[in-house]
Parts: sequence; structure tokens; C-alpha cells
Amino acid sequence: MNTAEYLRRQAQACLRIARGSFDLATAERLRHMAAELDAKAEELEDGEESLELHMLGRNGSFRNGSADGESDRG
Repeated sequence: MNTAEYLRRQAQACLRIARGSFDLATAERLRHMAAELDAKAEELEDGEESLELHMLGRNGSFRNGSADGESDRG
């Protein structure tokens, strides 16, 4: 399980607990925590995506060679 997935599961747990809480202040805090966890997961996923795009060239090949490991040079 990656970190983003873990954070999303924790956010879901916060929401489940919030739905079962009779204390409105606690439920609100748990919903806020869930939103923060989801935002952090999104941030991590965006970072992973940009790293992948950075490592790949525009045509889907790696910067230092093609995707199959062969060099683009002839």
C-alpha cells in the first residue's frame, strides 16, 4: 500500500467515526481531518505523476534512451 492510499483510508476512517459521533464539534474536527488527509494524498499523487512525466520524454521514451532501454542513437 502506498502512502497516498494509506492517507485516503485514514480519511475514510475519520469520516466513518464522524458519522457515528454525537458530539458535533468532534464530528466537524474529524471531517476537517479527513479533508486534510485527502488533500495530502492528492498532493502526493500529483507529485508522483509529475515525477513520472519528468522521467519520460514527450513521446513516451525515457530521457536517456527509449522505453525498452535501447538508446535513441543509431
